[in-house]
Amino acid sequence: MATESLALAVPRVSGRRRVAYWRITGALIIQVLALSYALSGLIQGAGWWFALVATASGILVTGAALRAVGVHRGLVPVLLAVEAAVVMTVAFGRGTGLLGLIPTPATLRSWSDYGQQALLSIYQQGTPAQALPEFLFLVVGGGCFLAVILDLLAVAIRTPAFTAVGVGAVLVVPGALLGDGLDPIALAASAAAYLWLLRCDIRTRRQGTPRPVPALSVGASAVVVAALLAGTAPGFDQGGATSFTAGGISIGGTVTPLVDLGKDLRRPAAVRALTYTTSAPSGQYLKLASLDQFTGSVWKHRERDTNRLSDGAKVGPVPGLANTIKTTKITTTVSIDNMTSRWLPVPAPVQSVKGLNGTWSWDPDDLTIGGINATTQGQKYTATSLVLQPTADQLKAAGGFVPADVQRDLFLPPNLPSIIQDTALSATRDAITEYDKAVALQDYFRDNSFVYSTQTPLKQGYDGDGSRVIARFLEVKSGYCVHFASAMALMARTLGIPSRVAEGYLPGATSGGTATNPGEYTVTSDDLHAWPELYFAGVGWVPFEPTVGRGTVPDYTRPQTGAAAPAPTSTSTSSSAPRALVPTDPANPAGAATSATTSGGQPLATGIGVALLAVGVLLTPAVWRRLRRRRRLRELNDEWGGASLAWDELRDTVRDLGWTAPPTETPRVFAERVAAAVEGTPGEEALHRLLGAVERDAYGPPMRRWAGGLADDLEAVLGALEAQAGPALRTKALLVPVSLLPAGWSSAVRPRNAA
Repeated sequence: MATESLALAVPRVSGRRRVAYWRITGALIIQVLALSYALSGLIQGAGWWFALVATASGILVTGAALRAVGVHRGLVPVLLAVEAAVVMTVAFGRGTGLLGLIPTPATLRSWSDYGQQALLSIYQQGTPAQALPEFLFLVVGGGCFLAVILDLLAVAIRTPAFTAVGVGAVLVVPGALLGDGLDPIALAASAAAYLWLLRCDIRTRRQGTPRPVPALSVGASAVVVAALLAGTAPGFDQGGATSFTAGGISIGGTVTPLVDLGKDLRRPAAVRALTYTTSAPSGQYLKLASLDQFTGSVWKHRERDTNRLSDGAKVGPVPGLANTIKTTKITTTVSIDNMTSRWLPVPAPVQSVKGLNGTWSWDPDDLTIGGINATTQGQKYTATSLVLQPTADQLKAAGGFVPADVQRDLFLPPNLPSIIQDTALSATRDAITEYDKAVALQDYFRDNSFVYSTQTPLKQGYDGDGSRVIARFLEVKSGYCVHFASAMALMARTLGIPSRVAEGYLPGATSGGTATNPGEYTVTSDDLHAWPELYFAGVGWVPFEPTVGRGTVPDYTRPQTGAAAPAPTSTSTSSSAPRALVPTDPANPAGAATSATTSGGQPLATGIGVALLAVGVLLTPAVWRRLRRRRRLRELNDEWGGASLAWDELRDTVRDLGWTAPPTETPRVFAERVAAAVEGTPGEEALHRLLGAVERDAYGPPMRRWAGGLADDLEAVLGALEAQAGPALRTKALLVPVSLLPAGWSSAVRPRNAA
């Protein structure tokens, strides 16, 4: 009788089995390394990587060691889960564990706090995020969970193929959060590690000399397919996957506000942020905040004392503004739809605001309005603002004197890349006044082959607003408003002109109206924008527009201009059709078309498509096995197949159901085992008829045609076997048909009556 004992189920562990444990564990560690590479770029630094790899590898090694000394394989996952709980208690229990090791209810509350803070930080931070404790909690906890699951699937219950579910779940994270999508190399490495795990498992189950050529051929083909999928499939293409904040627009909730702006600009479909009407003859830039503190790696809003905002009370005066500058007062009514920020979008400089809910304050230095216990979500308010109209002559005469509270806006870090100052000096070599230099800087970006692109910085790895990023931007000459505004502001500071970066919205689009009453403007996430503001004594903070293909160049920066038009606004013409007030980006026409035609359901459709693709791949073995059975039955019905063909199908079926069917076993011995399982059913008699046909085939005289009825007998035996197996075993046999693998595969499932 053939034995059904399993290779990894005996208490006494031989040297060969110890090698098998360590072989599979090594393959699992390689899988962890491949997954850790895929996660690169999510968190800054390398500490998180060492924490992930060390935690997962330690748990996997512990599992192999426990089995090597004879611990029952069913008990090992429980012990590994206990080890993971101890690790998490020591690292993140904040001293609440019993003896510092065993988790208590207080430990669980500590973990809950870490988890809640992690969710908040994920919502607020861009990638790569700072290595905050809550992110390390996710990394270590995820490493523990991943190791326990991989060990359970690959060793404890001997179904390594199902580790693909865990691997896929991990790969979804970088695919969703990284702006450049899932790295094809990382996907290929994970696929190769997965195939190596399957190969190690086969070597564990099968004795004899390994034959790696077929497996390596299949593995290489699978890796090539994975790489092609990563490079072409929607949502996986390098530089094509879109990282965006889930839900509505969130601005100003992080230490790097411009990161929020970049993520929202790369949304696959525009989200309506707000609508507004204005008494101005054209649409207005809506300013959220001034980012005036440059640390060398990021622009930030300088925190300072603010004044409580009263409903309708005057805000101001406007810093640096002289009475000689012409101004026009306008009113703007704003209705927030789907945008959350602690800063209020208003035309600058604002003079008063009515209708706000909650407590708000205003900053005397830049007149920005921030919430104390409120956000912009759902607000509807009316703002009174000034449109400044300086002339070019007034700006030329301004400059020179810098107030003490503005001098800090000249700060530059000591390690500023030299290309920034060198480029500024080269661009302004013919300029005399500070105004001439400012206009020359603006023209430099618009006249020197710079292009607008939200994807190039991601593809080439220089996205952000730090000094090194700007240095790279000046070399590549491709980026979006964050890079243009940051570059001009830094270059202005190298020339002694105080500068800062303003963050807000372009004017948006209007659906109709007249020249004097343009109607309601709609502003979406695509209208998020950043622009530089430069300080001129006697005028104050003056906006400029260096970003090519976006916004409108202020009239006071154009040659041969008289009295300047409002700065910066966008021209409105009378039309009954919707019209965009932001010109189409000539450098990125494909992206513009995509945002115009992409529906809000595209991310869901892409996710469903990828899920269906994954399900199709997982069901491929089942379909292949069903097709093989149907082909055999068809040949038997057509009397082209002999008894050996029916016997092959019977042996394959019992293997799928968890039986062993050694090639050395005689048909009569095999039939005795099957007969014991189908005893008392019509399948028993059919089995004896099949056995007789097989023995006549093997030992009798050759026959030109086989007698009919083989297909009916085979179906009767198969039906009886599958009926006694039960639904769970039938499902396993359908989804994981081991008969597709070479003979000699040892199943981990022992069916009823399989003696």
